[in-house]
Amino acid sequence: MSRKSALLRWSVVLGVLLSGVFFSLHVSINDNALDLLPDGAVKGDLQLLQRLGLVDRLFITLSVDEKEYLTEAAAQKALKKSVEKLGNTLRANDFFSLVVTRLPQGYESRLFNTLQTYLPVLLDEKDFAEIEHLTSVAGLEKVMQQNFELINSPAGIGMKQQVQRDPLGLTRLLLNKLIHLQTEFSMQLEDGFFMSKDRRSCLVFAESKLPLTDSKGAQTIEHELKNAFGKALTMGVEARIIGSLPHTLANSRSIQRDLRLLLPVATILLLLLLGVTFKNIRAFIVLSVPFMAAPPAIALTTLFFGNISALALGFGIVLLGIAVDFSIHLYLTLSREEGTQEKLLHRIRRPVIFATLTTTAVFIILLFSEVPSHRQMATLALSGVLLAVLFAWLVIPTIVSQKGRKKNSIQPMKCFLSYNASDIRHLSPLLQKGALSIWIILLVAGFLSWPQLRYNGDLRVLDVPDREVLADEHHFNVTWGQKGDQAFVIGVGKNLEEALDVNSLIYHFLRENNFDTFQSLAPILPGPGVQKNNLKLWRQFWQARRPAFDKQFAAVSQNKGFSEQAFALFFHQLERDPGLLFPESLSHSPLQPMLETMVRSFSTAKESGGENQFLVMSTVAIDDDTLPLLLAFAEQNSKIKVLANKKWRAEVEQLLRKDIVLLCFAAGCAIFFLVALQFRKIDVTFAVLAPVLSSLAAMSLFCWITGGELNMMHLIMGIMVIGLSVDYGIFVACSRLTGDTGTASMAVSICACSSLIGFGVLAFAHHPALHSLGITVLVGIGAAWPVALFVSPFLIKKESRVVQ
Repeated sequence: MSRKSALLRWSVVLGVLLSGVFFSLHVSINDNALDLLPDGAVKGDLQLLQRLGLVDRLFITLSVDEKEYLTEAAAQKALKKSVEKLGNTLRANDFFSLVVTRLPQGYESRLFNTLQTYLPVLLDEKDFAEIEHLTSVAGLEKVMQQNFELINSPAGIGMKQQVQRDPLGLTRLLLNKLIHLQTEFSMQLEDGFFMSKDRRSCLVFAESKLPLTDSKGAQTIEHELKNAFGKALTMGVEARIIGSLPHTLANSRSIQRDLRLLLPVATILLLLLLGVTFKNIRAFIVLSVPFMAAPPAIALTTLFFGNISALALGFGIVLLGIAVDFSIHLYLTLSREEGTQEKLLHRIRRPVIFATLTTTAVFIILLFSEVPSHRQMATLALSGVLLAVLFAWLVIPTIVSQKGRKKNSIQPMKCFLSYNASDIRHLSPLLQKGALSIWIILLVAGFLSWPQLRYNGDLRVLDVPDREVLADEHHFNVTWGQKGDQAFVIGVGKNLEEALDVNSLIYHFLRENNFDTFQSLAPILPGPGVQKNNLKLWRQFWQARRPAFDKQFAAVSQNKGFSEQAFALFFHQLERDPGLLFPESLSHSPLQPMLETMVRSFSTAKESGGENQFLVMSTVAIDDDTLPLLLAFAEQNSKIKVLANKKWRAEVEQLLRKDIVLLCFAAGCAIFFLVALQFRKIDVTFAVLAPVLSSLAAMSLFCWITGGELNMMHLIMGIMVIGLSVDYGIFVACSRLTGDTGTASMAVSICACSSLIGFGVLAFAHHPALHSLGITVLVGIGAAWPVALFVSPFLIKKESRVVQ
């Protein structure tokens, strides 16, 4: 090759490399936990939770160390002071949209007055059975006697006006329903603060404007919270946070630690492998090819997705082991084989092109995965492999000189690395049969273990909380009580009135089906349709009983010592039309924080032309018996959504099973079609596919032995191993067919070692996604390698070989 031609080739490669480096400098690294979820219902459910603010909600526990103060009262005063200052600091911060630290002073009387005003639209049909008893002569006698005793007791000094407005105690019927407004946490109200039972902790709710499933947003919020804690917390008061924030940060930092450690380790090990094998400075250039392909591959991936996740960059470690394969094959062929460079390039062109086709085919299929992070990894791998092949074809021939070529002088690492496919005929029949028997046993074991594997759709399987996160969650559960399984039941409407009506329908269903523990706004904020019906019942009830009731009431009240005009306000309210109750009427009431957390609106501009949708949420405690009831109820009404971890797990398992079966089947069909089209003989096709079958069987058997569970990361493993292991079969089969005494088997061995290094270092990753990716494929490639060397050549019949 002329110097001018070599210079031109290097100019092209370096030009692409520098362009990739330039654009990679502007790459936005982003980790959004939602990208680990399959598209469809599951991701849609979590996006709905985001719109309700649940995903971006922070639960902050402030706890005081009483040892820092002389008295318990002083410690509690410092705690409340810290809560107030923290609330004011967060409200002044533009990154927080909702901060709840306490209920306003005088919340009891304000709540009572608000509810009393709207009794006609809040009391429902079941309440009128109790009112019927209260308005009877016996009921009036009893209740008026209780009122007289209350007013004339020390506790009744401030109750006179309340008794005058509501002598029958109708408001009490509503207050009994407020049990369905109680939070799931075990707490008590003290001066409006949410105190723990031991009075050493206060709970603060806050909501982030930035998405907390995004690592950048989480880091920003963490920084703002640290500053707020530094300004607000007094001596002896500490803050603990639970929610999405600590989990997002823990996962992001775990991946970043793994990348900082494992990427250099993989690079050094690959360099040592090639250096020991080649014993030539050119090994650095062979290894540099995937590094040169990485920046433009990252830039291309970012071009399609807008950013790139750290998890996808972690997959870049694996890409090093994959992309270097083609450089190794080219370098060994050009430096170790006999013949001119043109003839050698022509000889190696067929297996290289075909291996590139099979590898890229499986990554193209992976682009159809339901999981966004899989598609991002597939894009990175696809562009990286194609660029690596192009770069290798351009630059590897420029570093091998005709004079410096060694003729079959492969000295180092003989055994596996120097073993040649054509040497199979020199093995004894016993060894040949032994290798074939072991291979068959592996296939049978893998086939039998496959039905035993379970699909784990629990999203927590890819979570890696650190010790601090686990400690904070344990402290939260001890302080505020441990929650059981819950479902979020959402009423959806095009306007608020419709959403409230749907929420009332949900409330009615929960009551009728004896759901004991649930939280709902419907008792004090029913939908307009329900309110109108309640008002109708109210009017019908009193119209049927008045003026007879007025005379009975006057007689009983005067008999108990009350004046004739004592309850004029009560009768005035009976005749007054309060109008319908809307959230605006409660905006300045003690219920405002609950309204803000359970009622939301959002724009559906992309989906439905800019319309708004309103959401009203109820929280329901569930078990294996009650969840199916909720799901069946939601299926009957499209405006009702049920969000629950158990439901997500089942849906993730279903989508995962579909992904694994369909995509692996598609990848298998694509590989079989390409191999059959190229070799056109059954025995050769089977020999090429033997490493693929072995790797899949080994991975299935390994997963069964180690627990029998598959998660979302196993999909990308199976697809990737199919693409890698078939390449081993292609190069070995081509060598066997042509009868070359070349270096195909050595190249396959070095490539397998490089892939084992790429995957092997991931086996030491702390993050479960990277760890699963590494250790399972380590097993698959570990099985494909020896099968390609010792079984594939044996499967090719003598008449299929074409000895040159």
